[in-house]
Amino acid sequence: MPLYRKRIVNGSSLDIPSDTRTVAGSNDFFIGIDENSELYKIKKSDLLVGLSSDTGGGTTPTTPTTGYPTGMALLLEDGSKLDKSGNDRHATPVGANSPTSVVGLDGKQVLKWDGSGTQELEITPFLSGATGATLYCVFTIESGDNYNIVRTIDVSGGDFWKFIGGSAGYFATFLQNRLEIYPPSMPATGSILVSIHSGSNYQILINNDSKGIKSNTFFAGNKFRIGVNDYPFVGSIATLLVYPEHIQPYTTKHNSIINVIKTRYTSLTLVS
Repeated sequence: MPLYRKRIVNGSSLDIPSDTRTVAGSNDFFIGIDENSELYKIKKSDLLVGLSSDTGGGTTPTTPTTGYPTGMALLLEDGSKLDKSGNDRHATPVGANSPTSVVGLDGKQVLKWDGSGTQELEITPFLSGATGATLYCVFTIESGDNYNIVRTIDVSGGDFWKFIGGSAGYFATFLQNRLEIYPPSMPATGSILVSIHSGSNYQILINNDSKGIKSNTFFAGNKFRIGVNDYPFVGSIATLLVYPEHIQPYTTKHNSIINVIKTRYTSLTLVS
């Protein structure tokens, strides 16, 4: 491939090819320069996700390497326990065991829990001082007896994303006390998106469909645990994304996030 010039950026040389192509391969990378004049490469798929996250108004800035709107507090994705938000809030095992990275939903790497009750992860609490929080979680349930994906506080009677005695949720994520029989029905199998919107009120969406608004208000809690041991999860987590703010459902920022998730996981059936 012929080269016609070399550019020096922050001491790094970049050979720029002279040939021009009209189609980029699925495994091709693009070279970019960030605001600090540092070179980086981005996959074609990630670049397209970033572009598709603009809802048309052009008012929601996105993080270049993820496509999600800026301001996130935590992002676990691609089967990794390393935080991709840039905040270094990496997940670590509570005990000796950890979920494994496997190929899962739509061919993406995911974190897999086997139901042994020994693979709980923890992250140092990071929402102190926040007045709200919003969580987006894409996960696949293989066995739905009961499960709890994210715990932020210990509550009397326990908290469940799905209770073994029925299909209802008993959520306490971002709350001081658990909500009982809300939502009234949680999936027992399959791949879903759950978003939790907590601030001056509380709302859960399943596959972008609201399950009603509760008057309960945000509480940061004193922990951040994933796939808790006492209610073993059998399944996998593809994306876990948290913003330290109350994002109202169906607003521009929320819709931008949903657009990225739709692009990443095309088999999900989300309410428009």
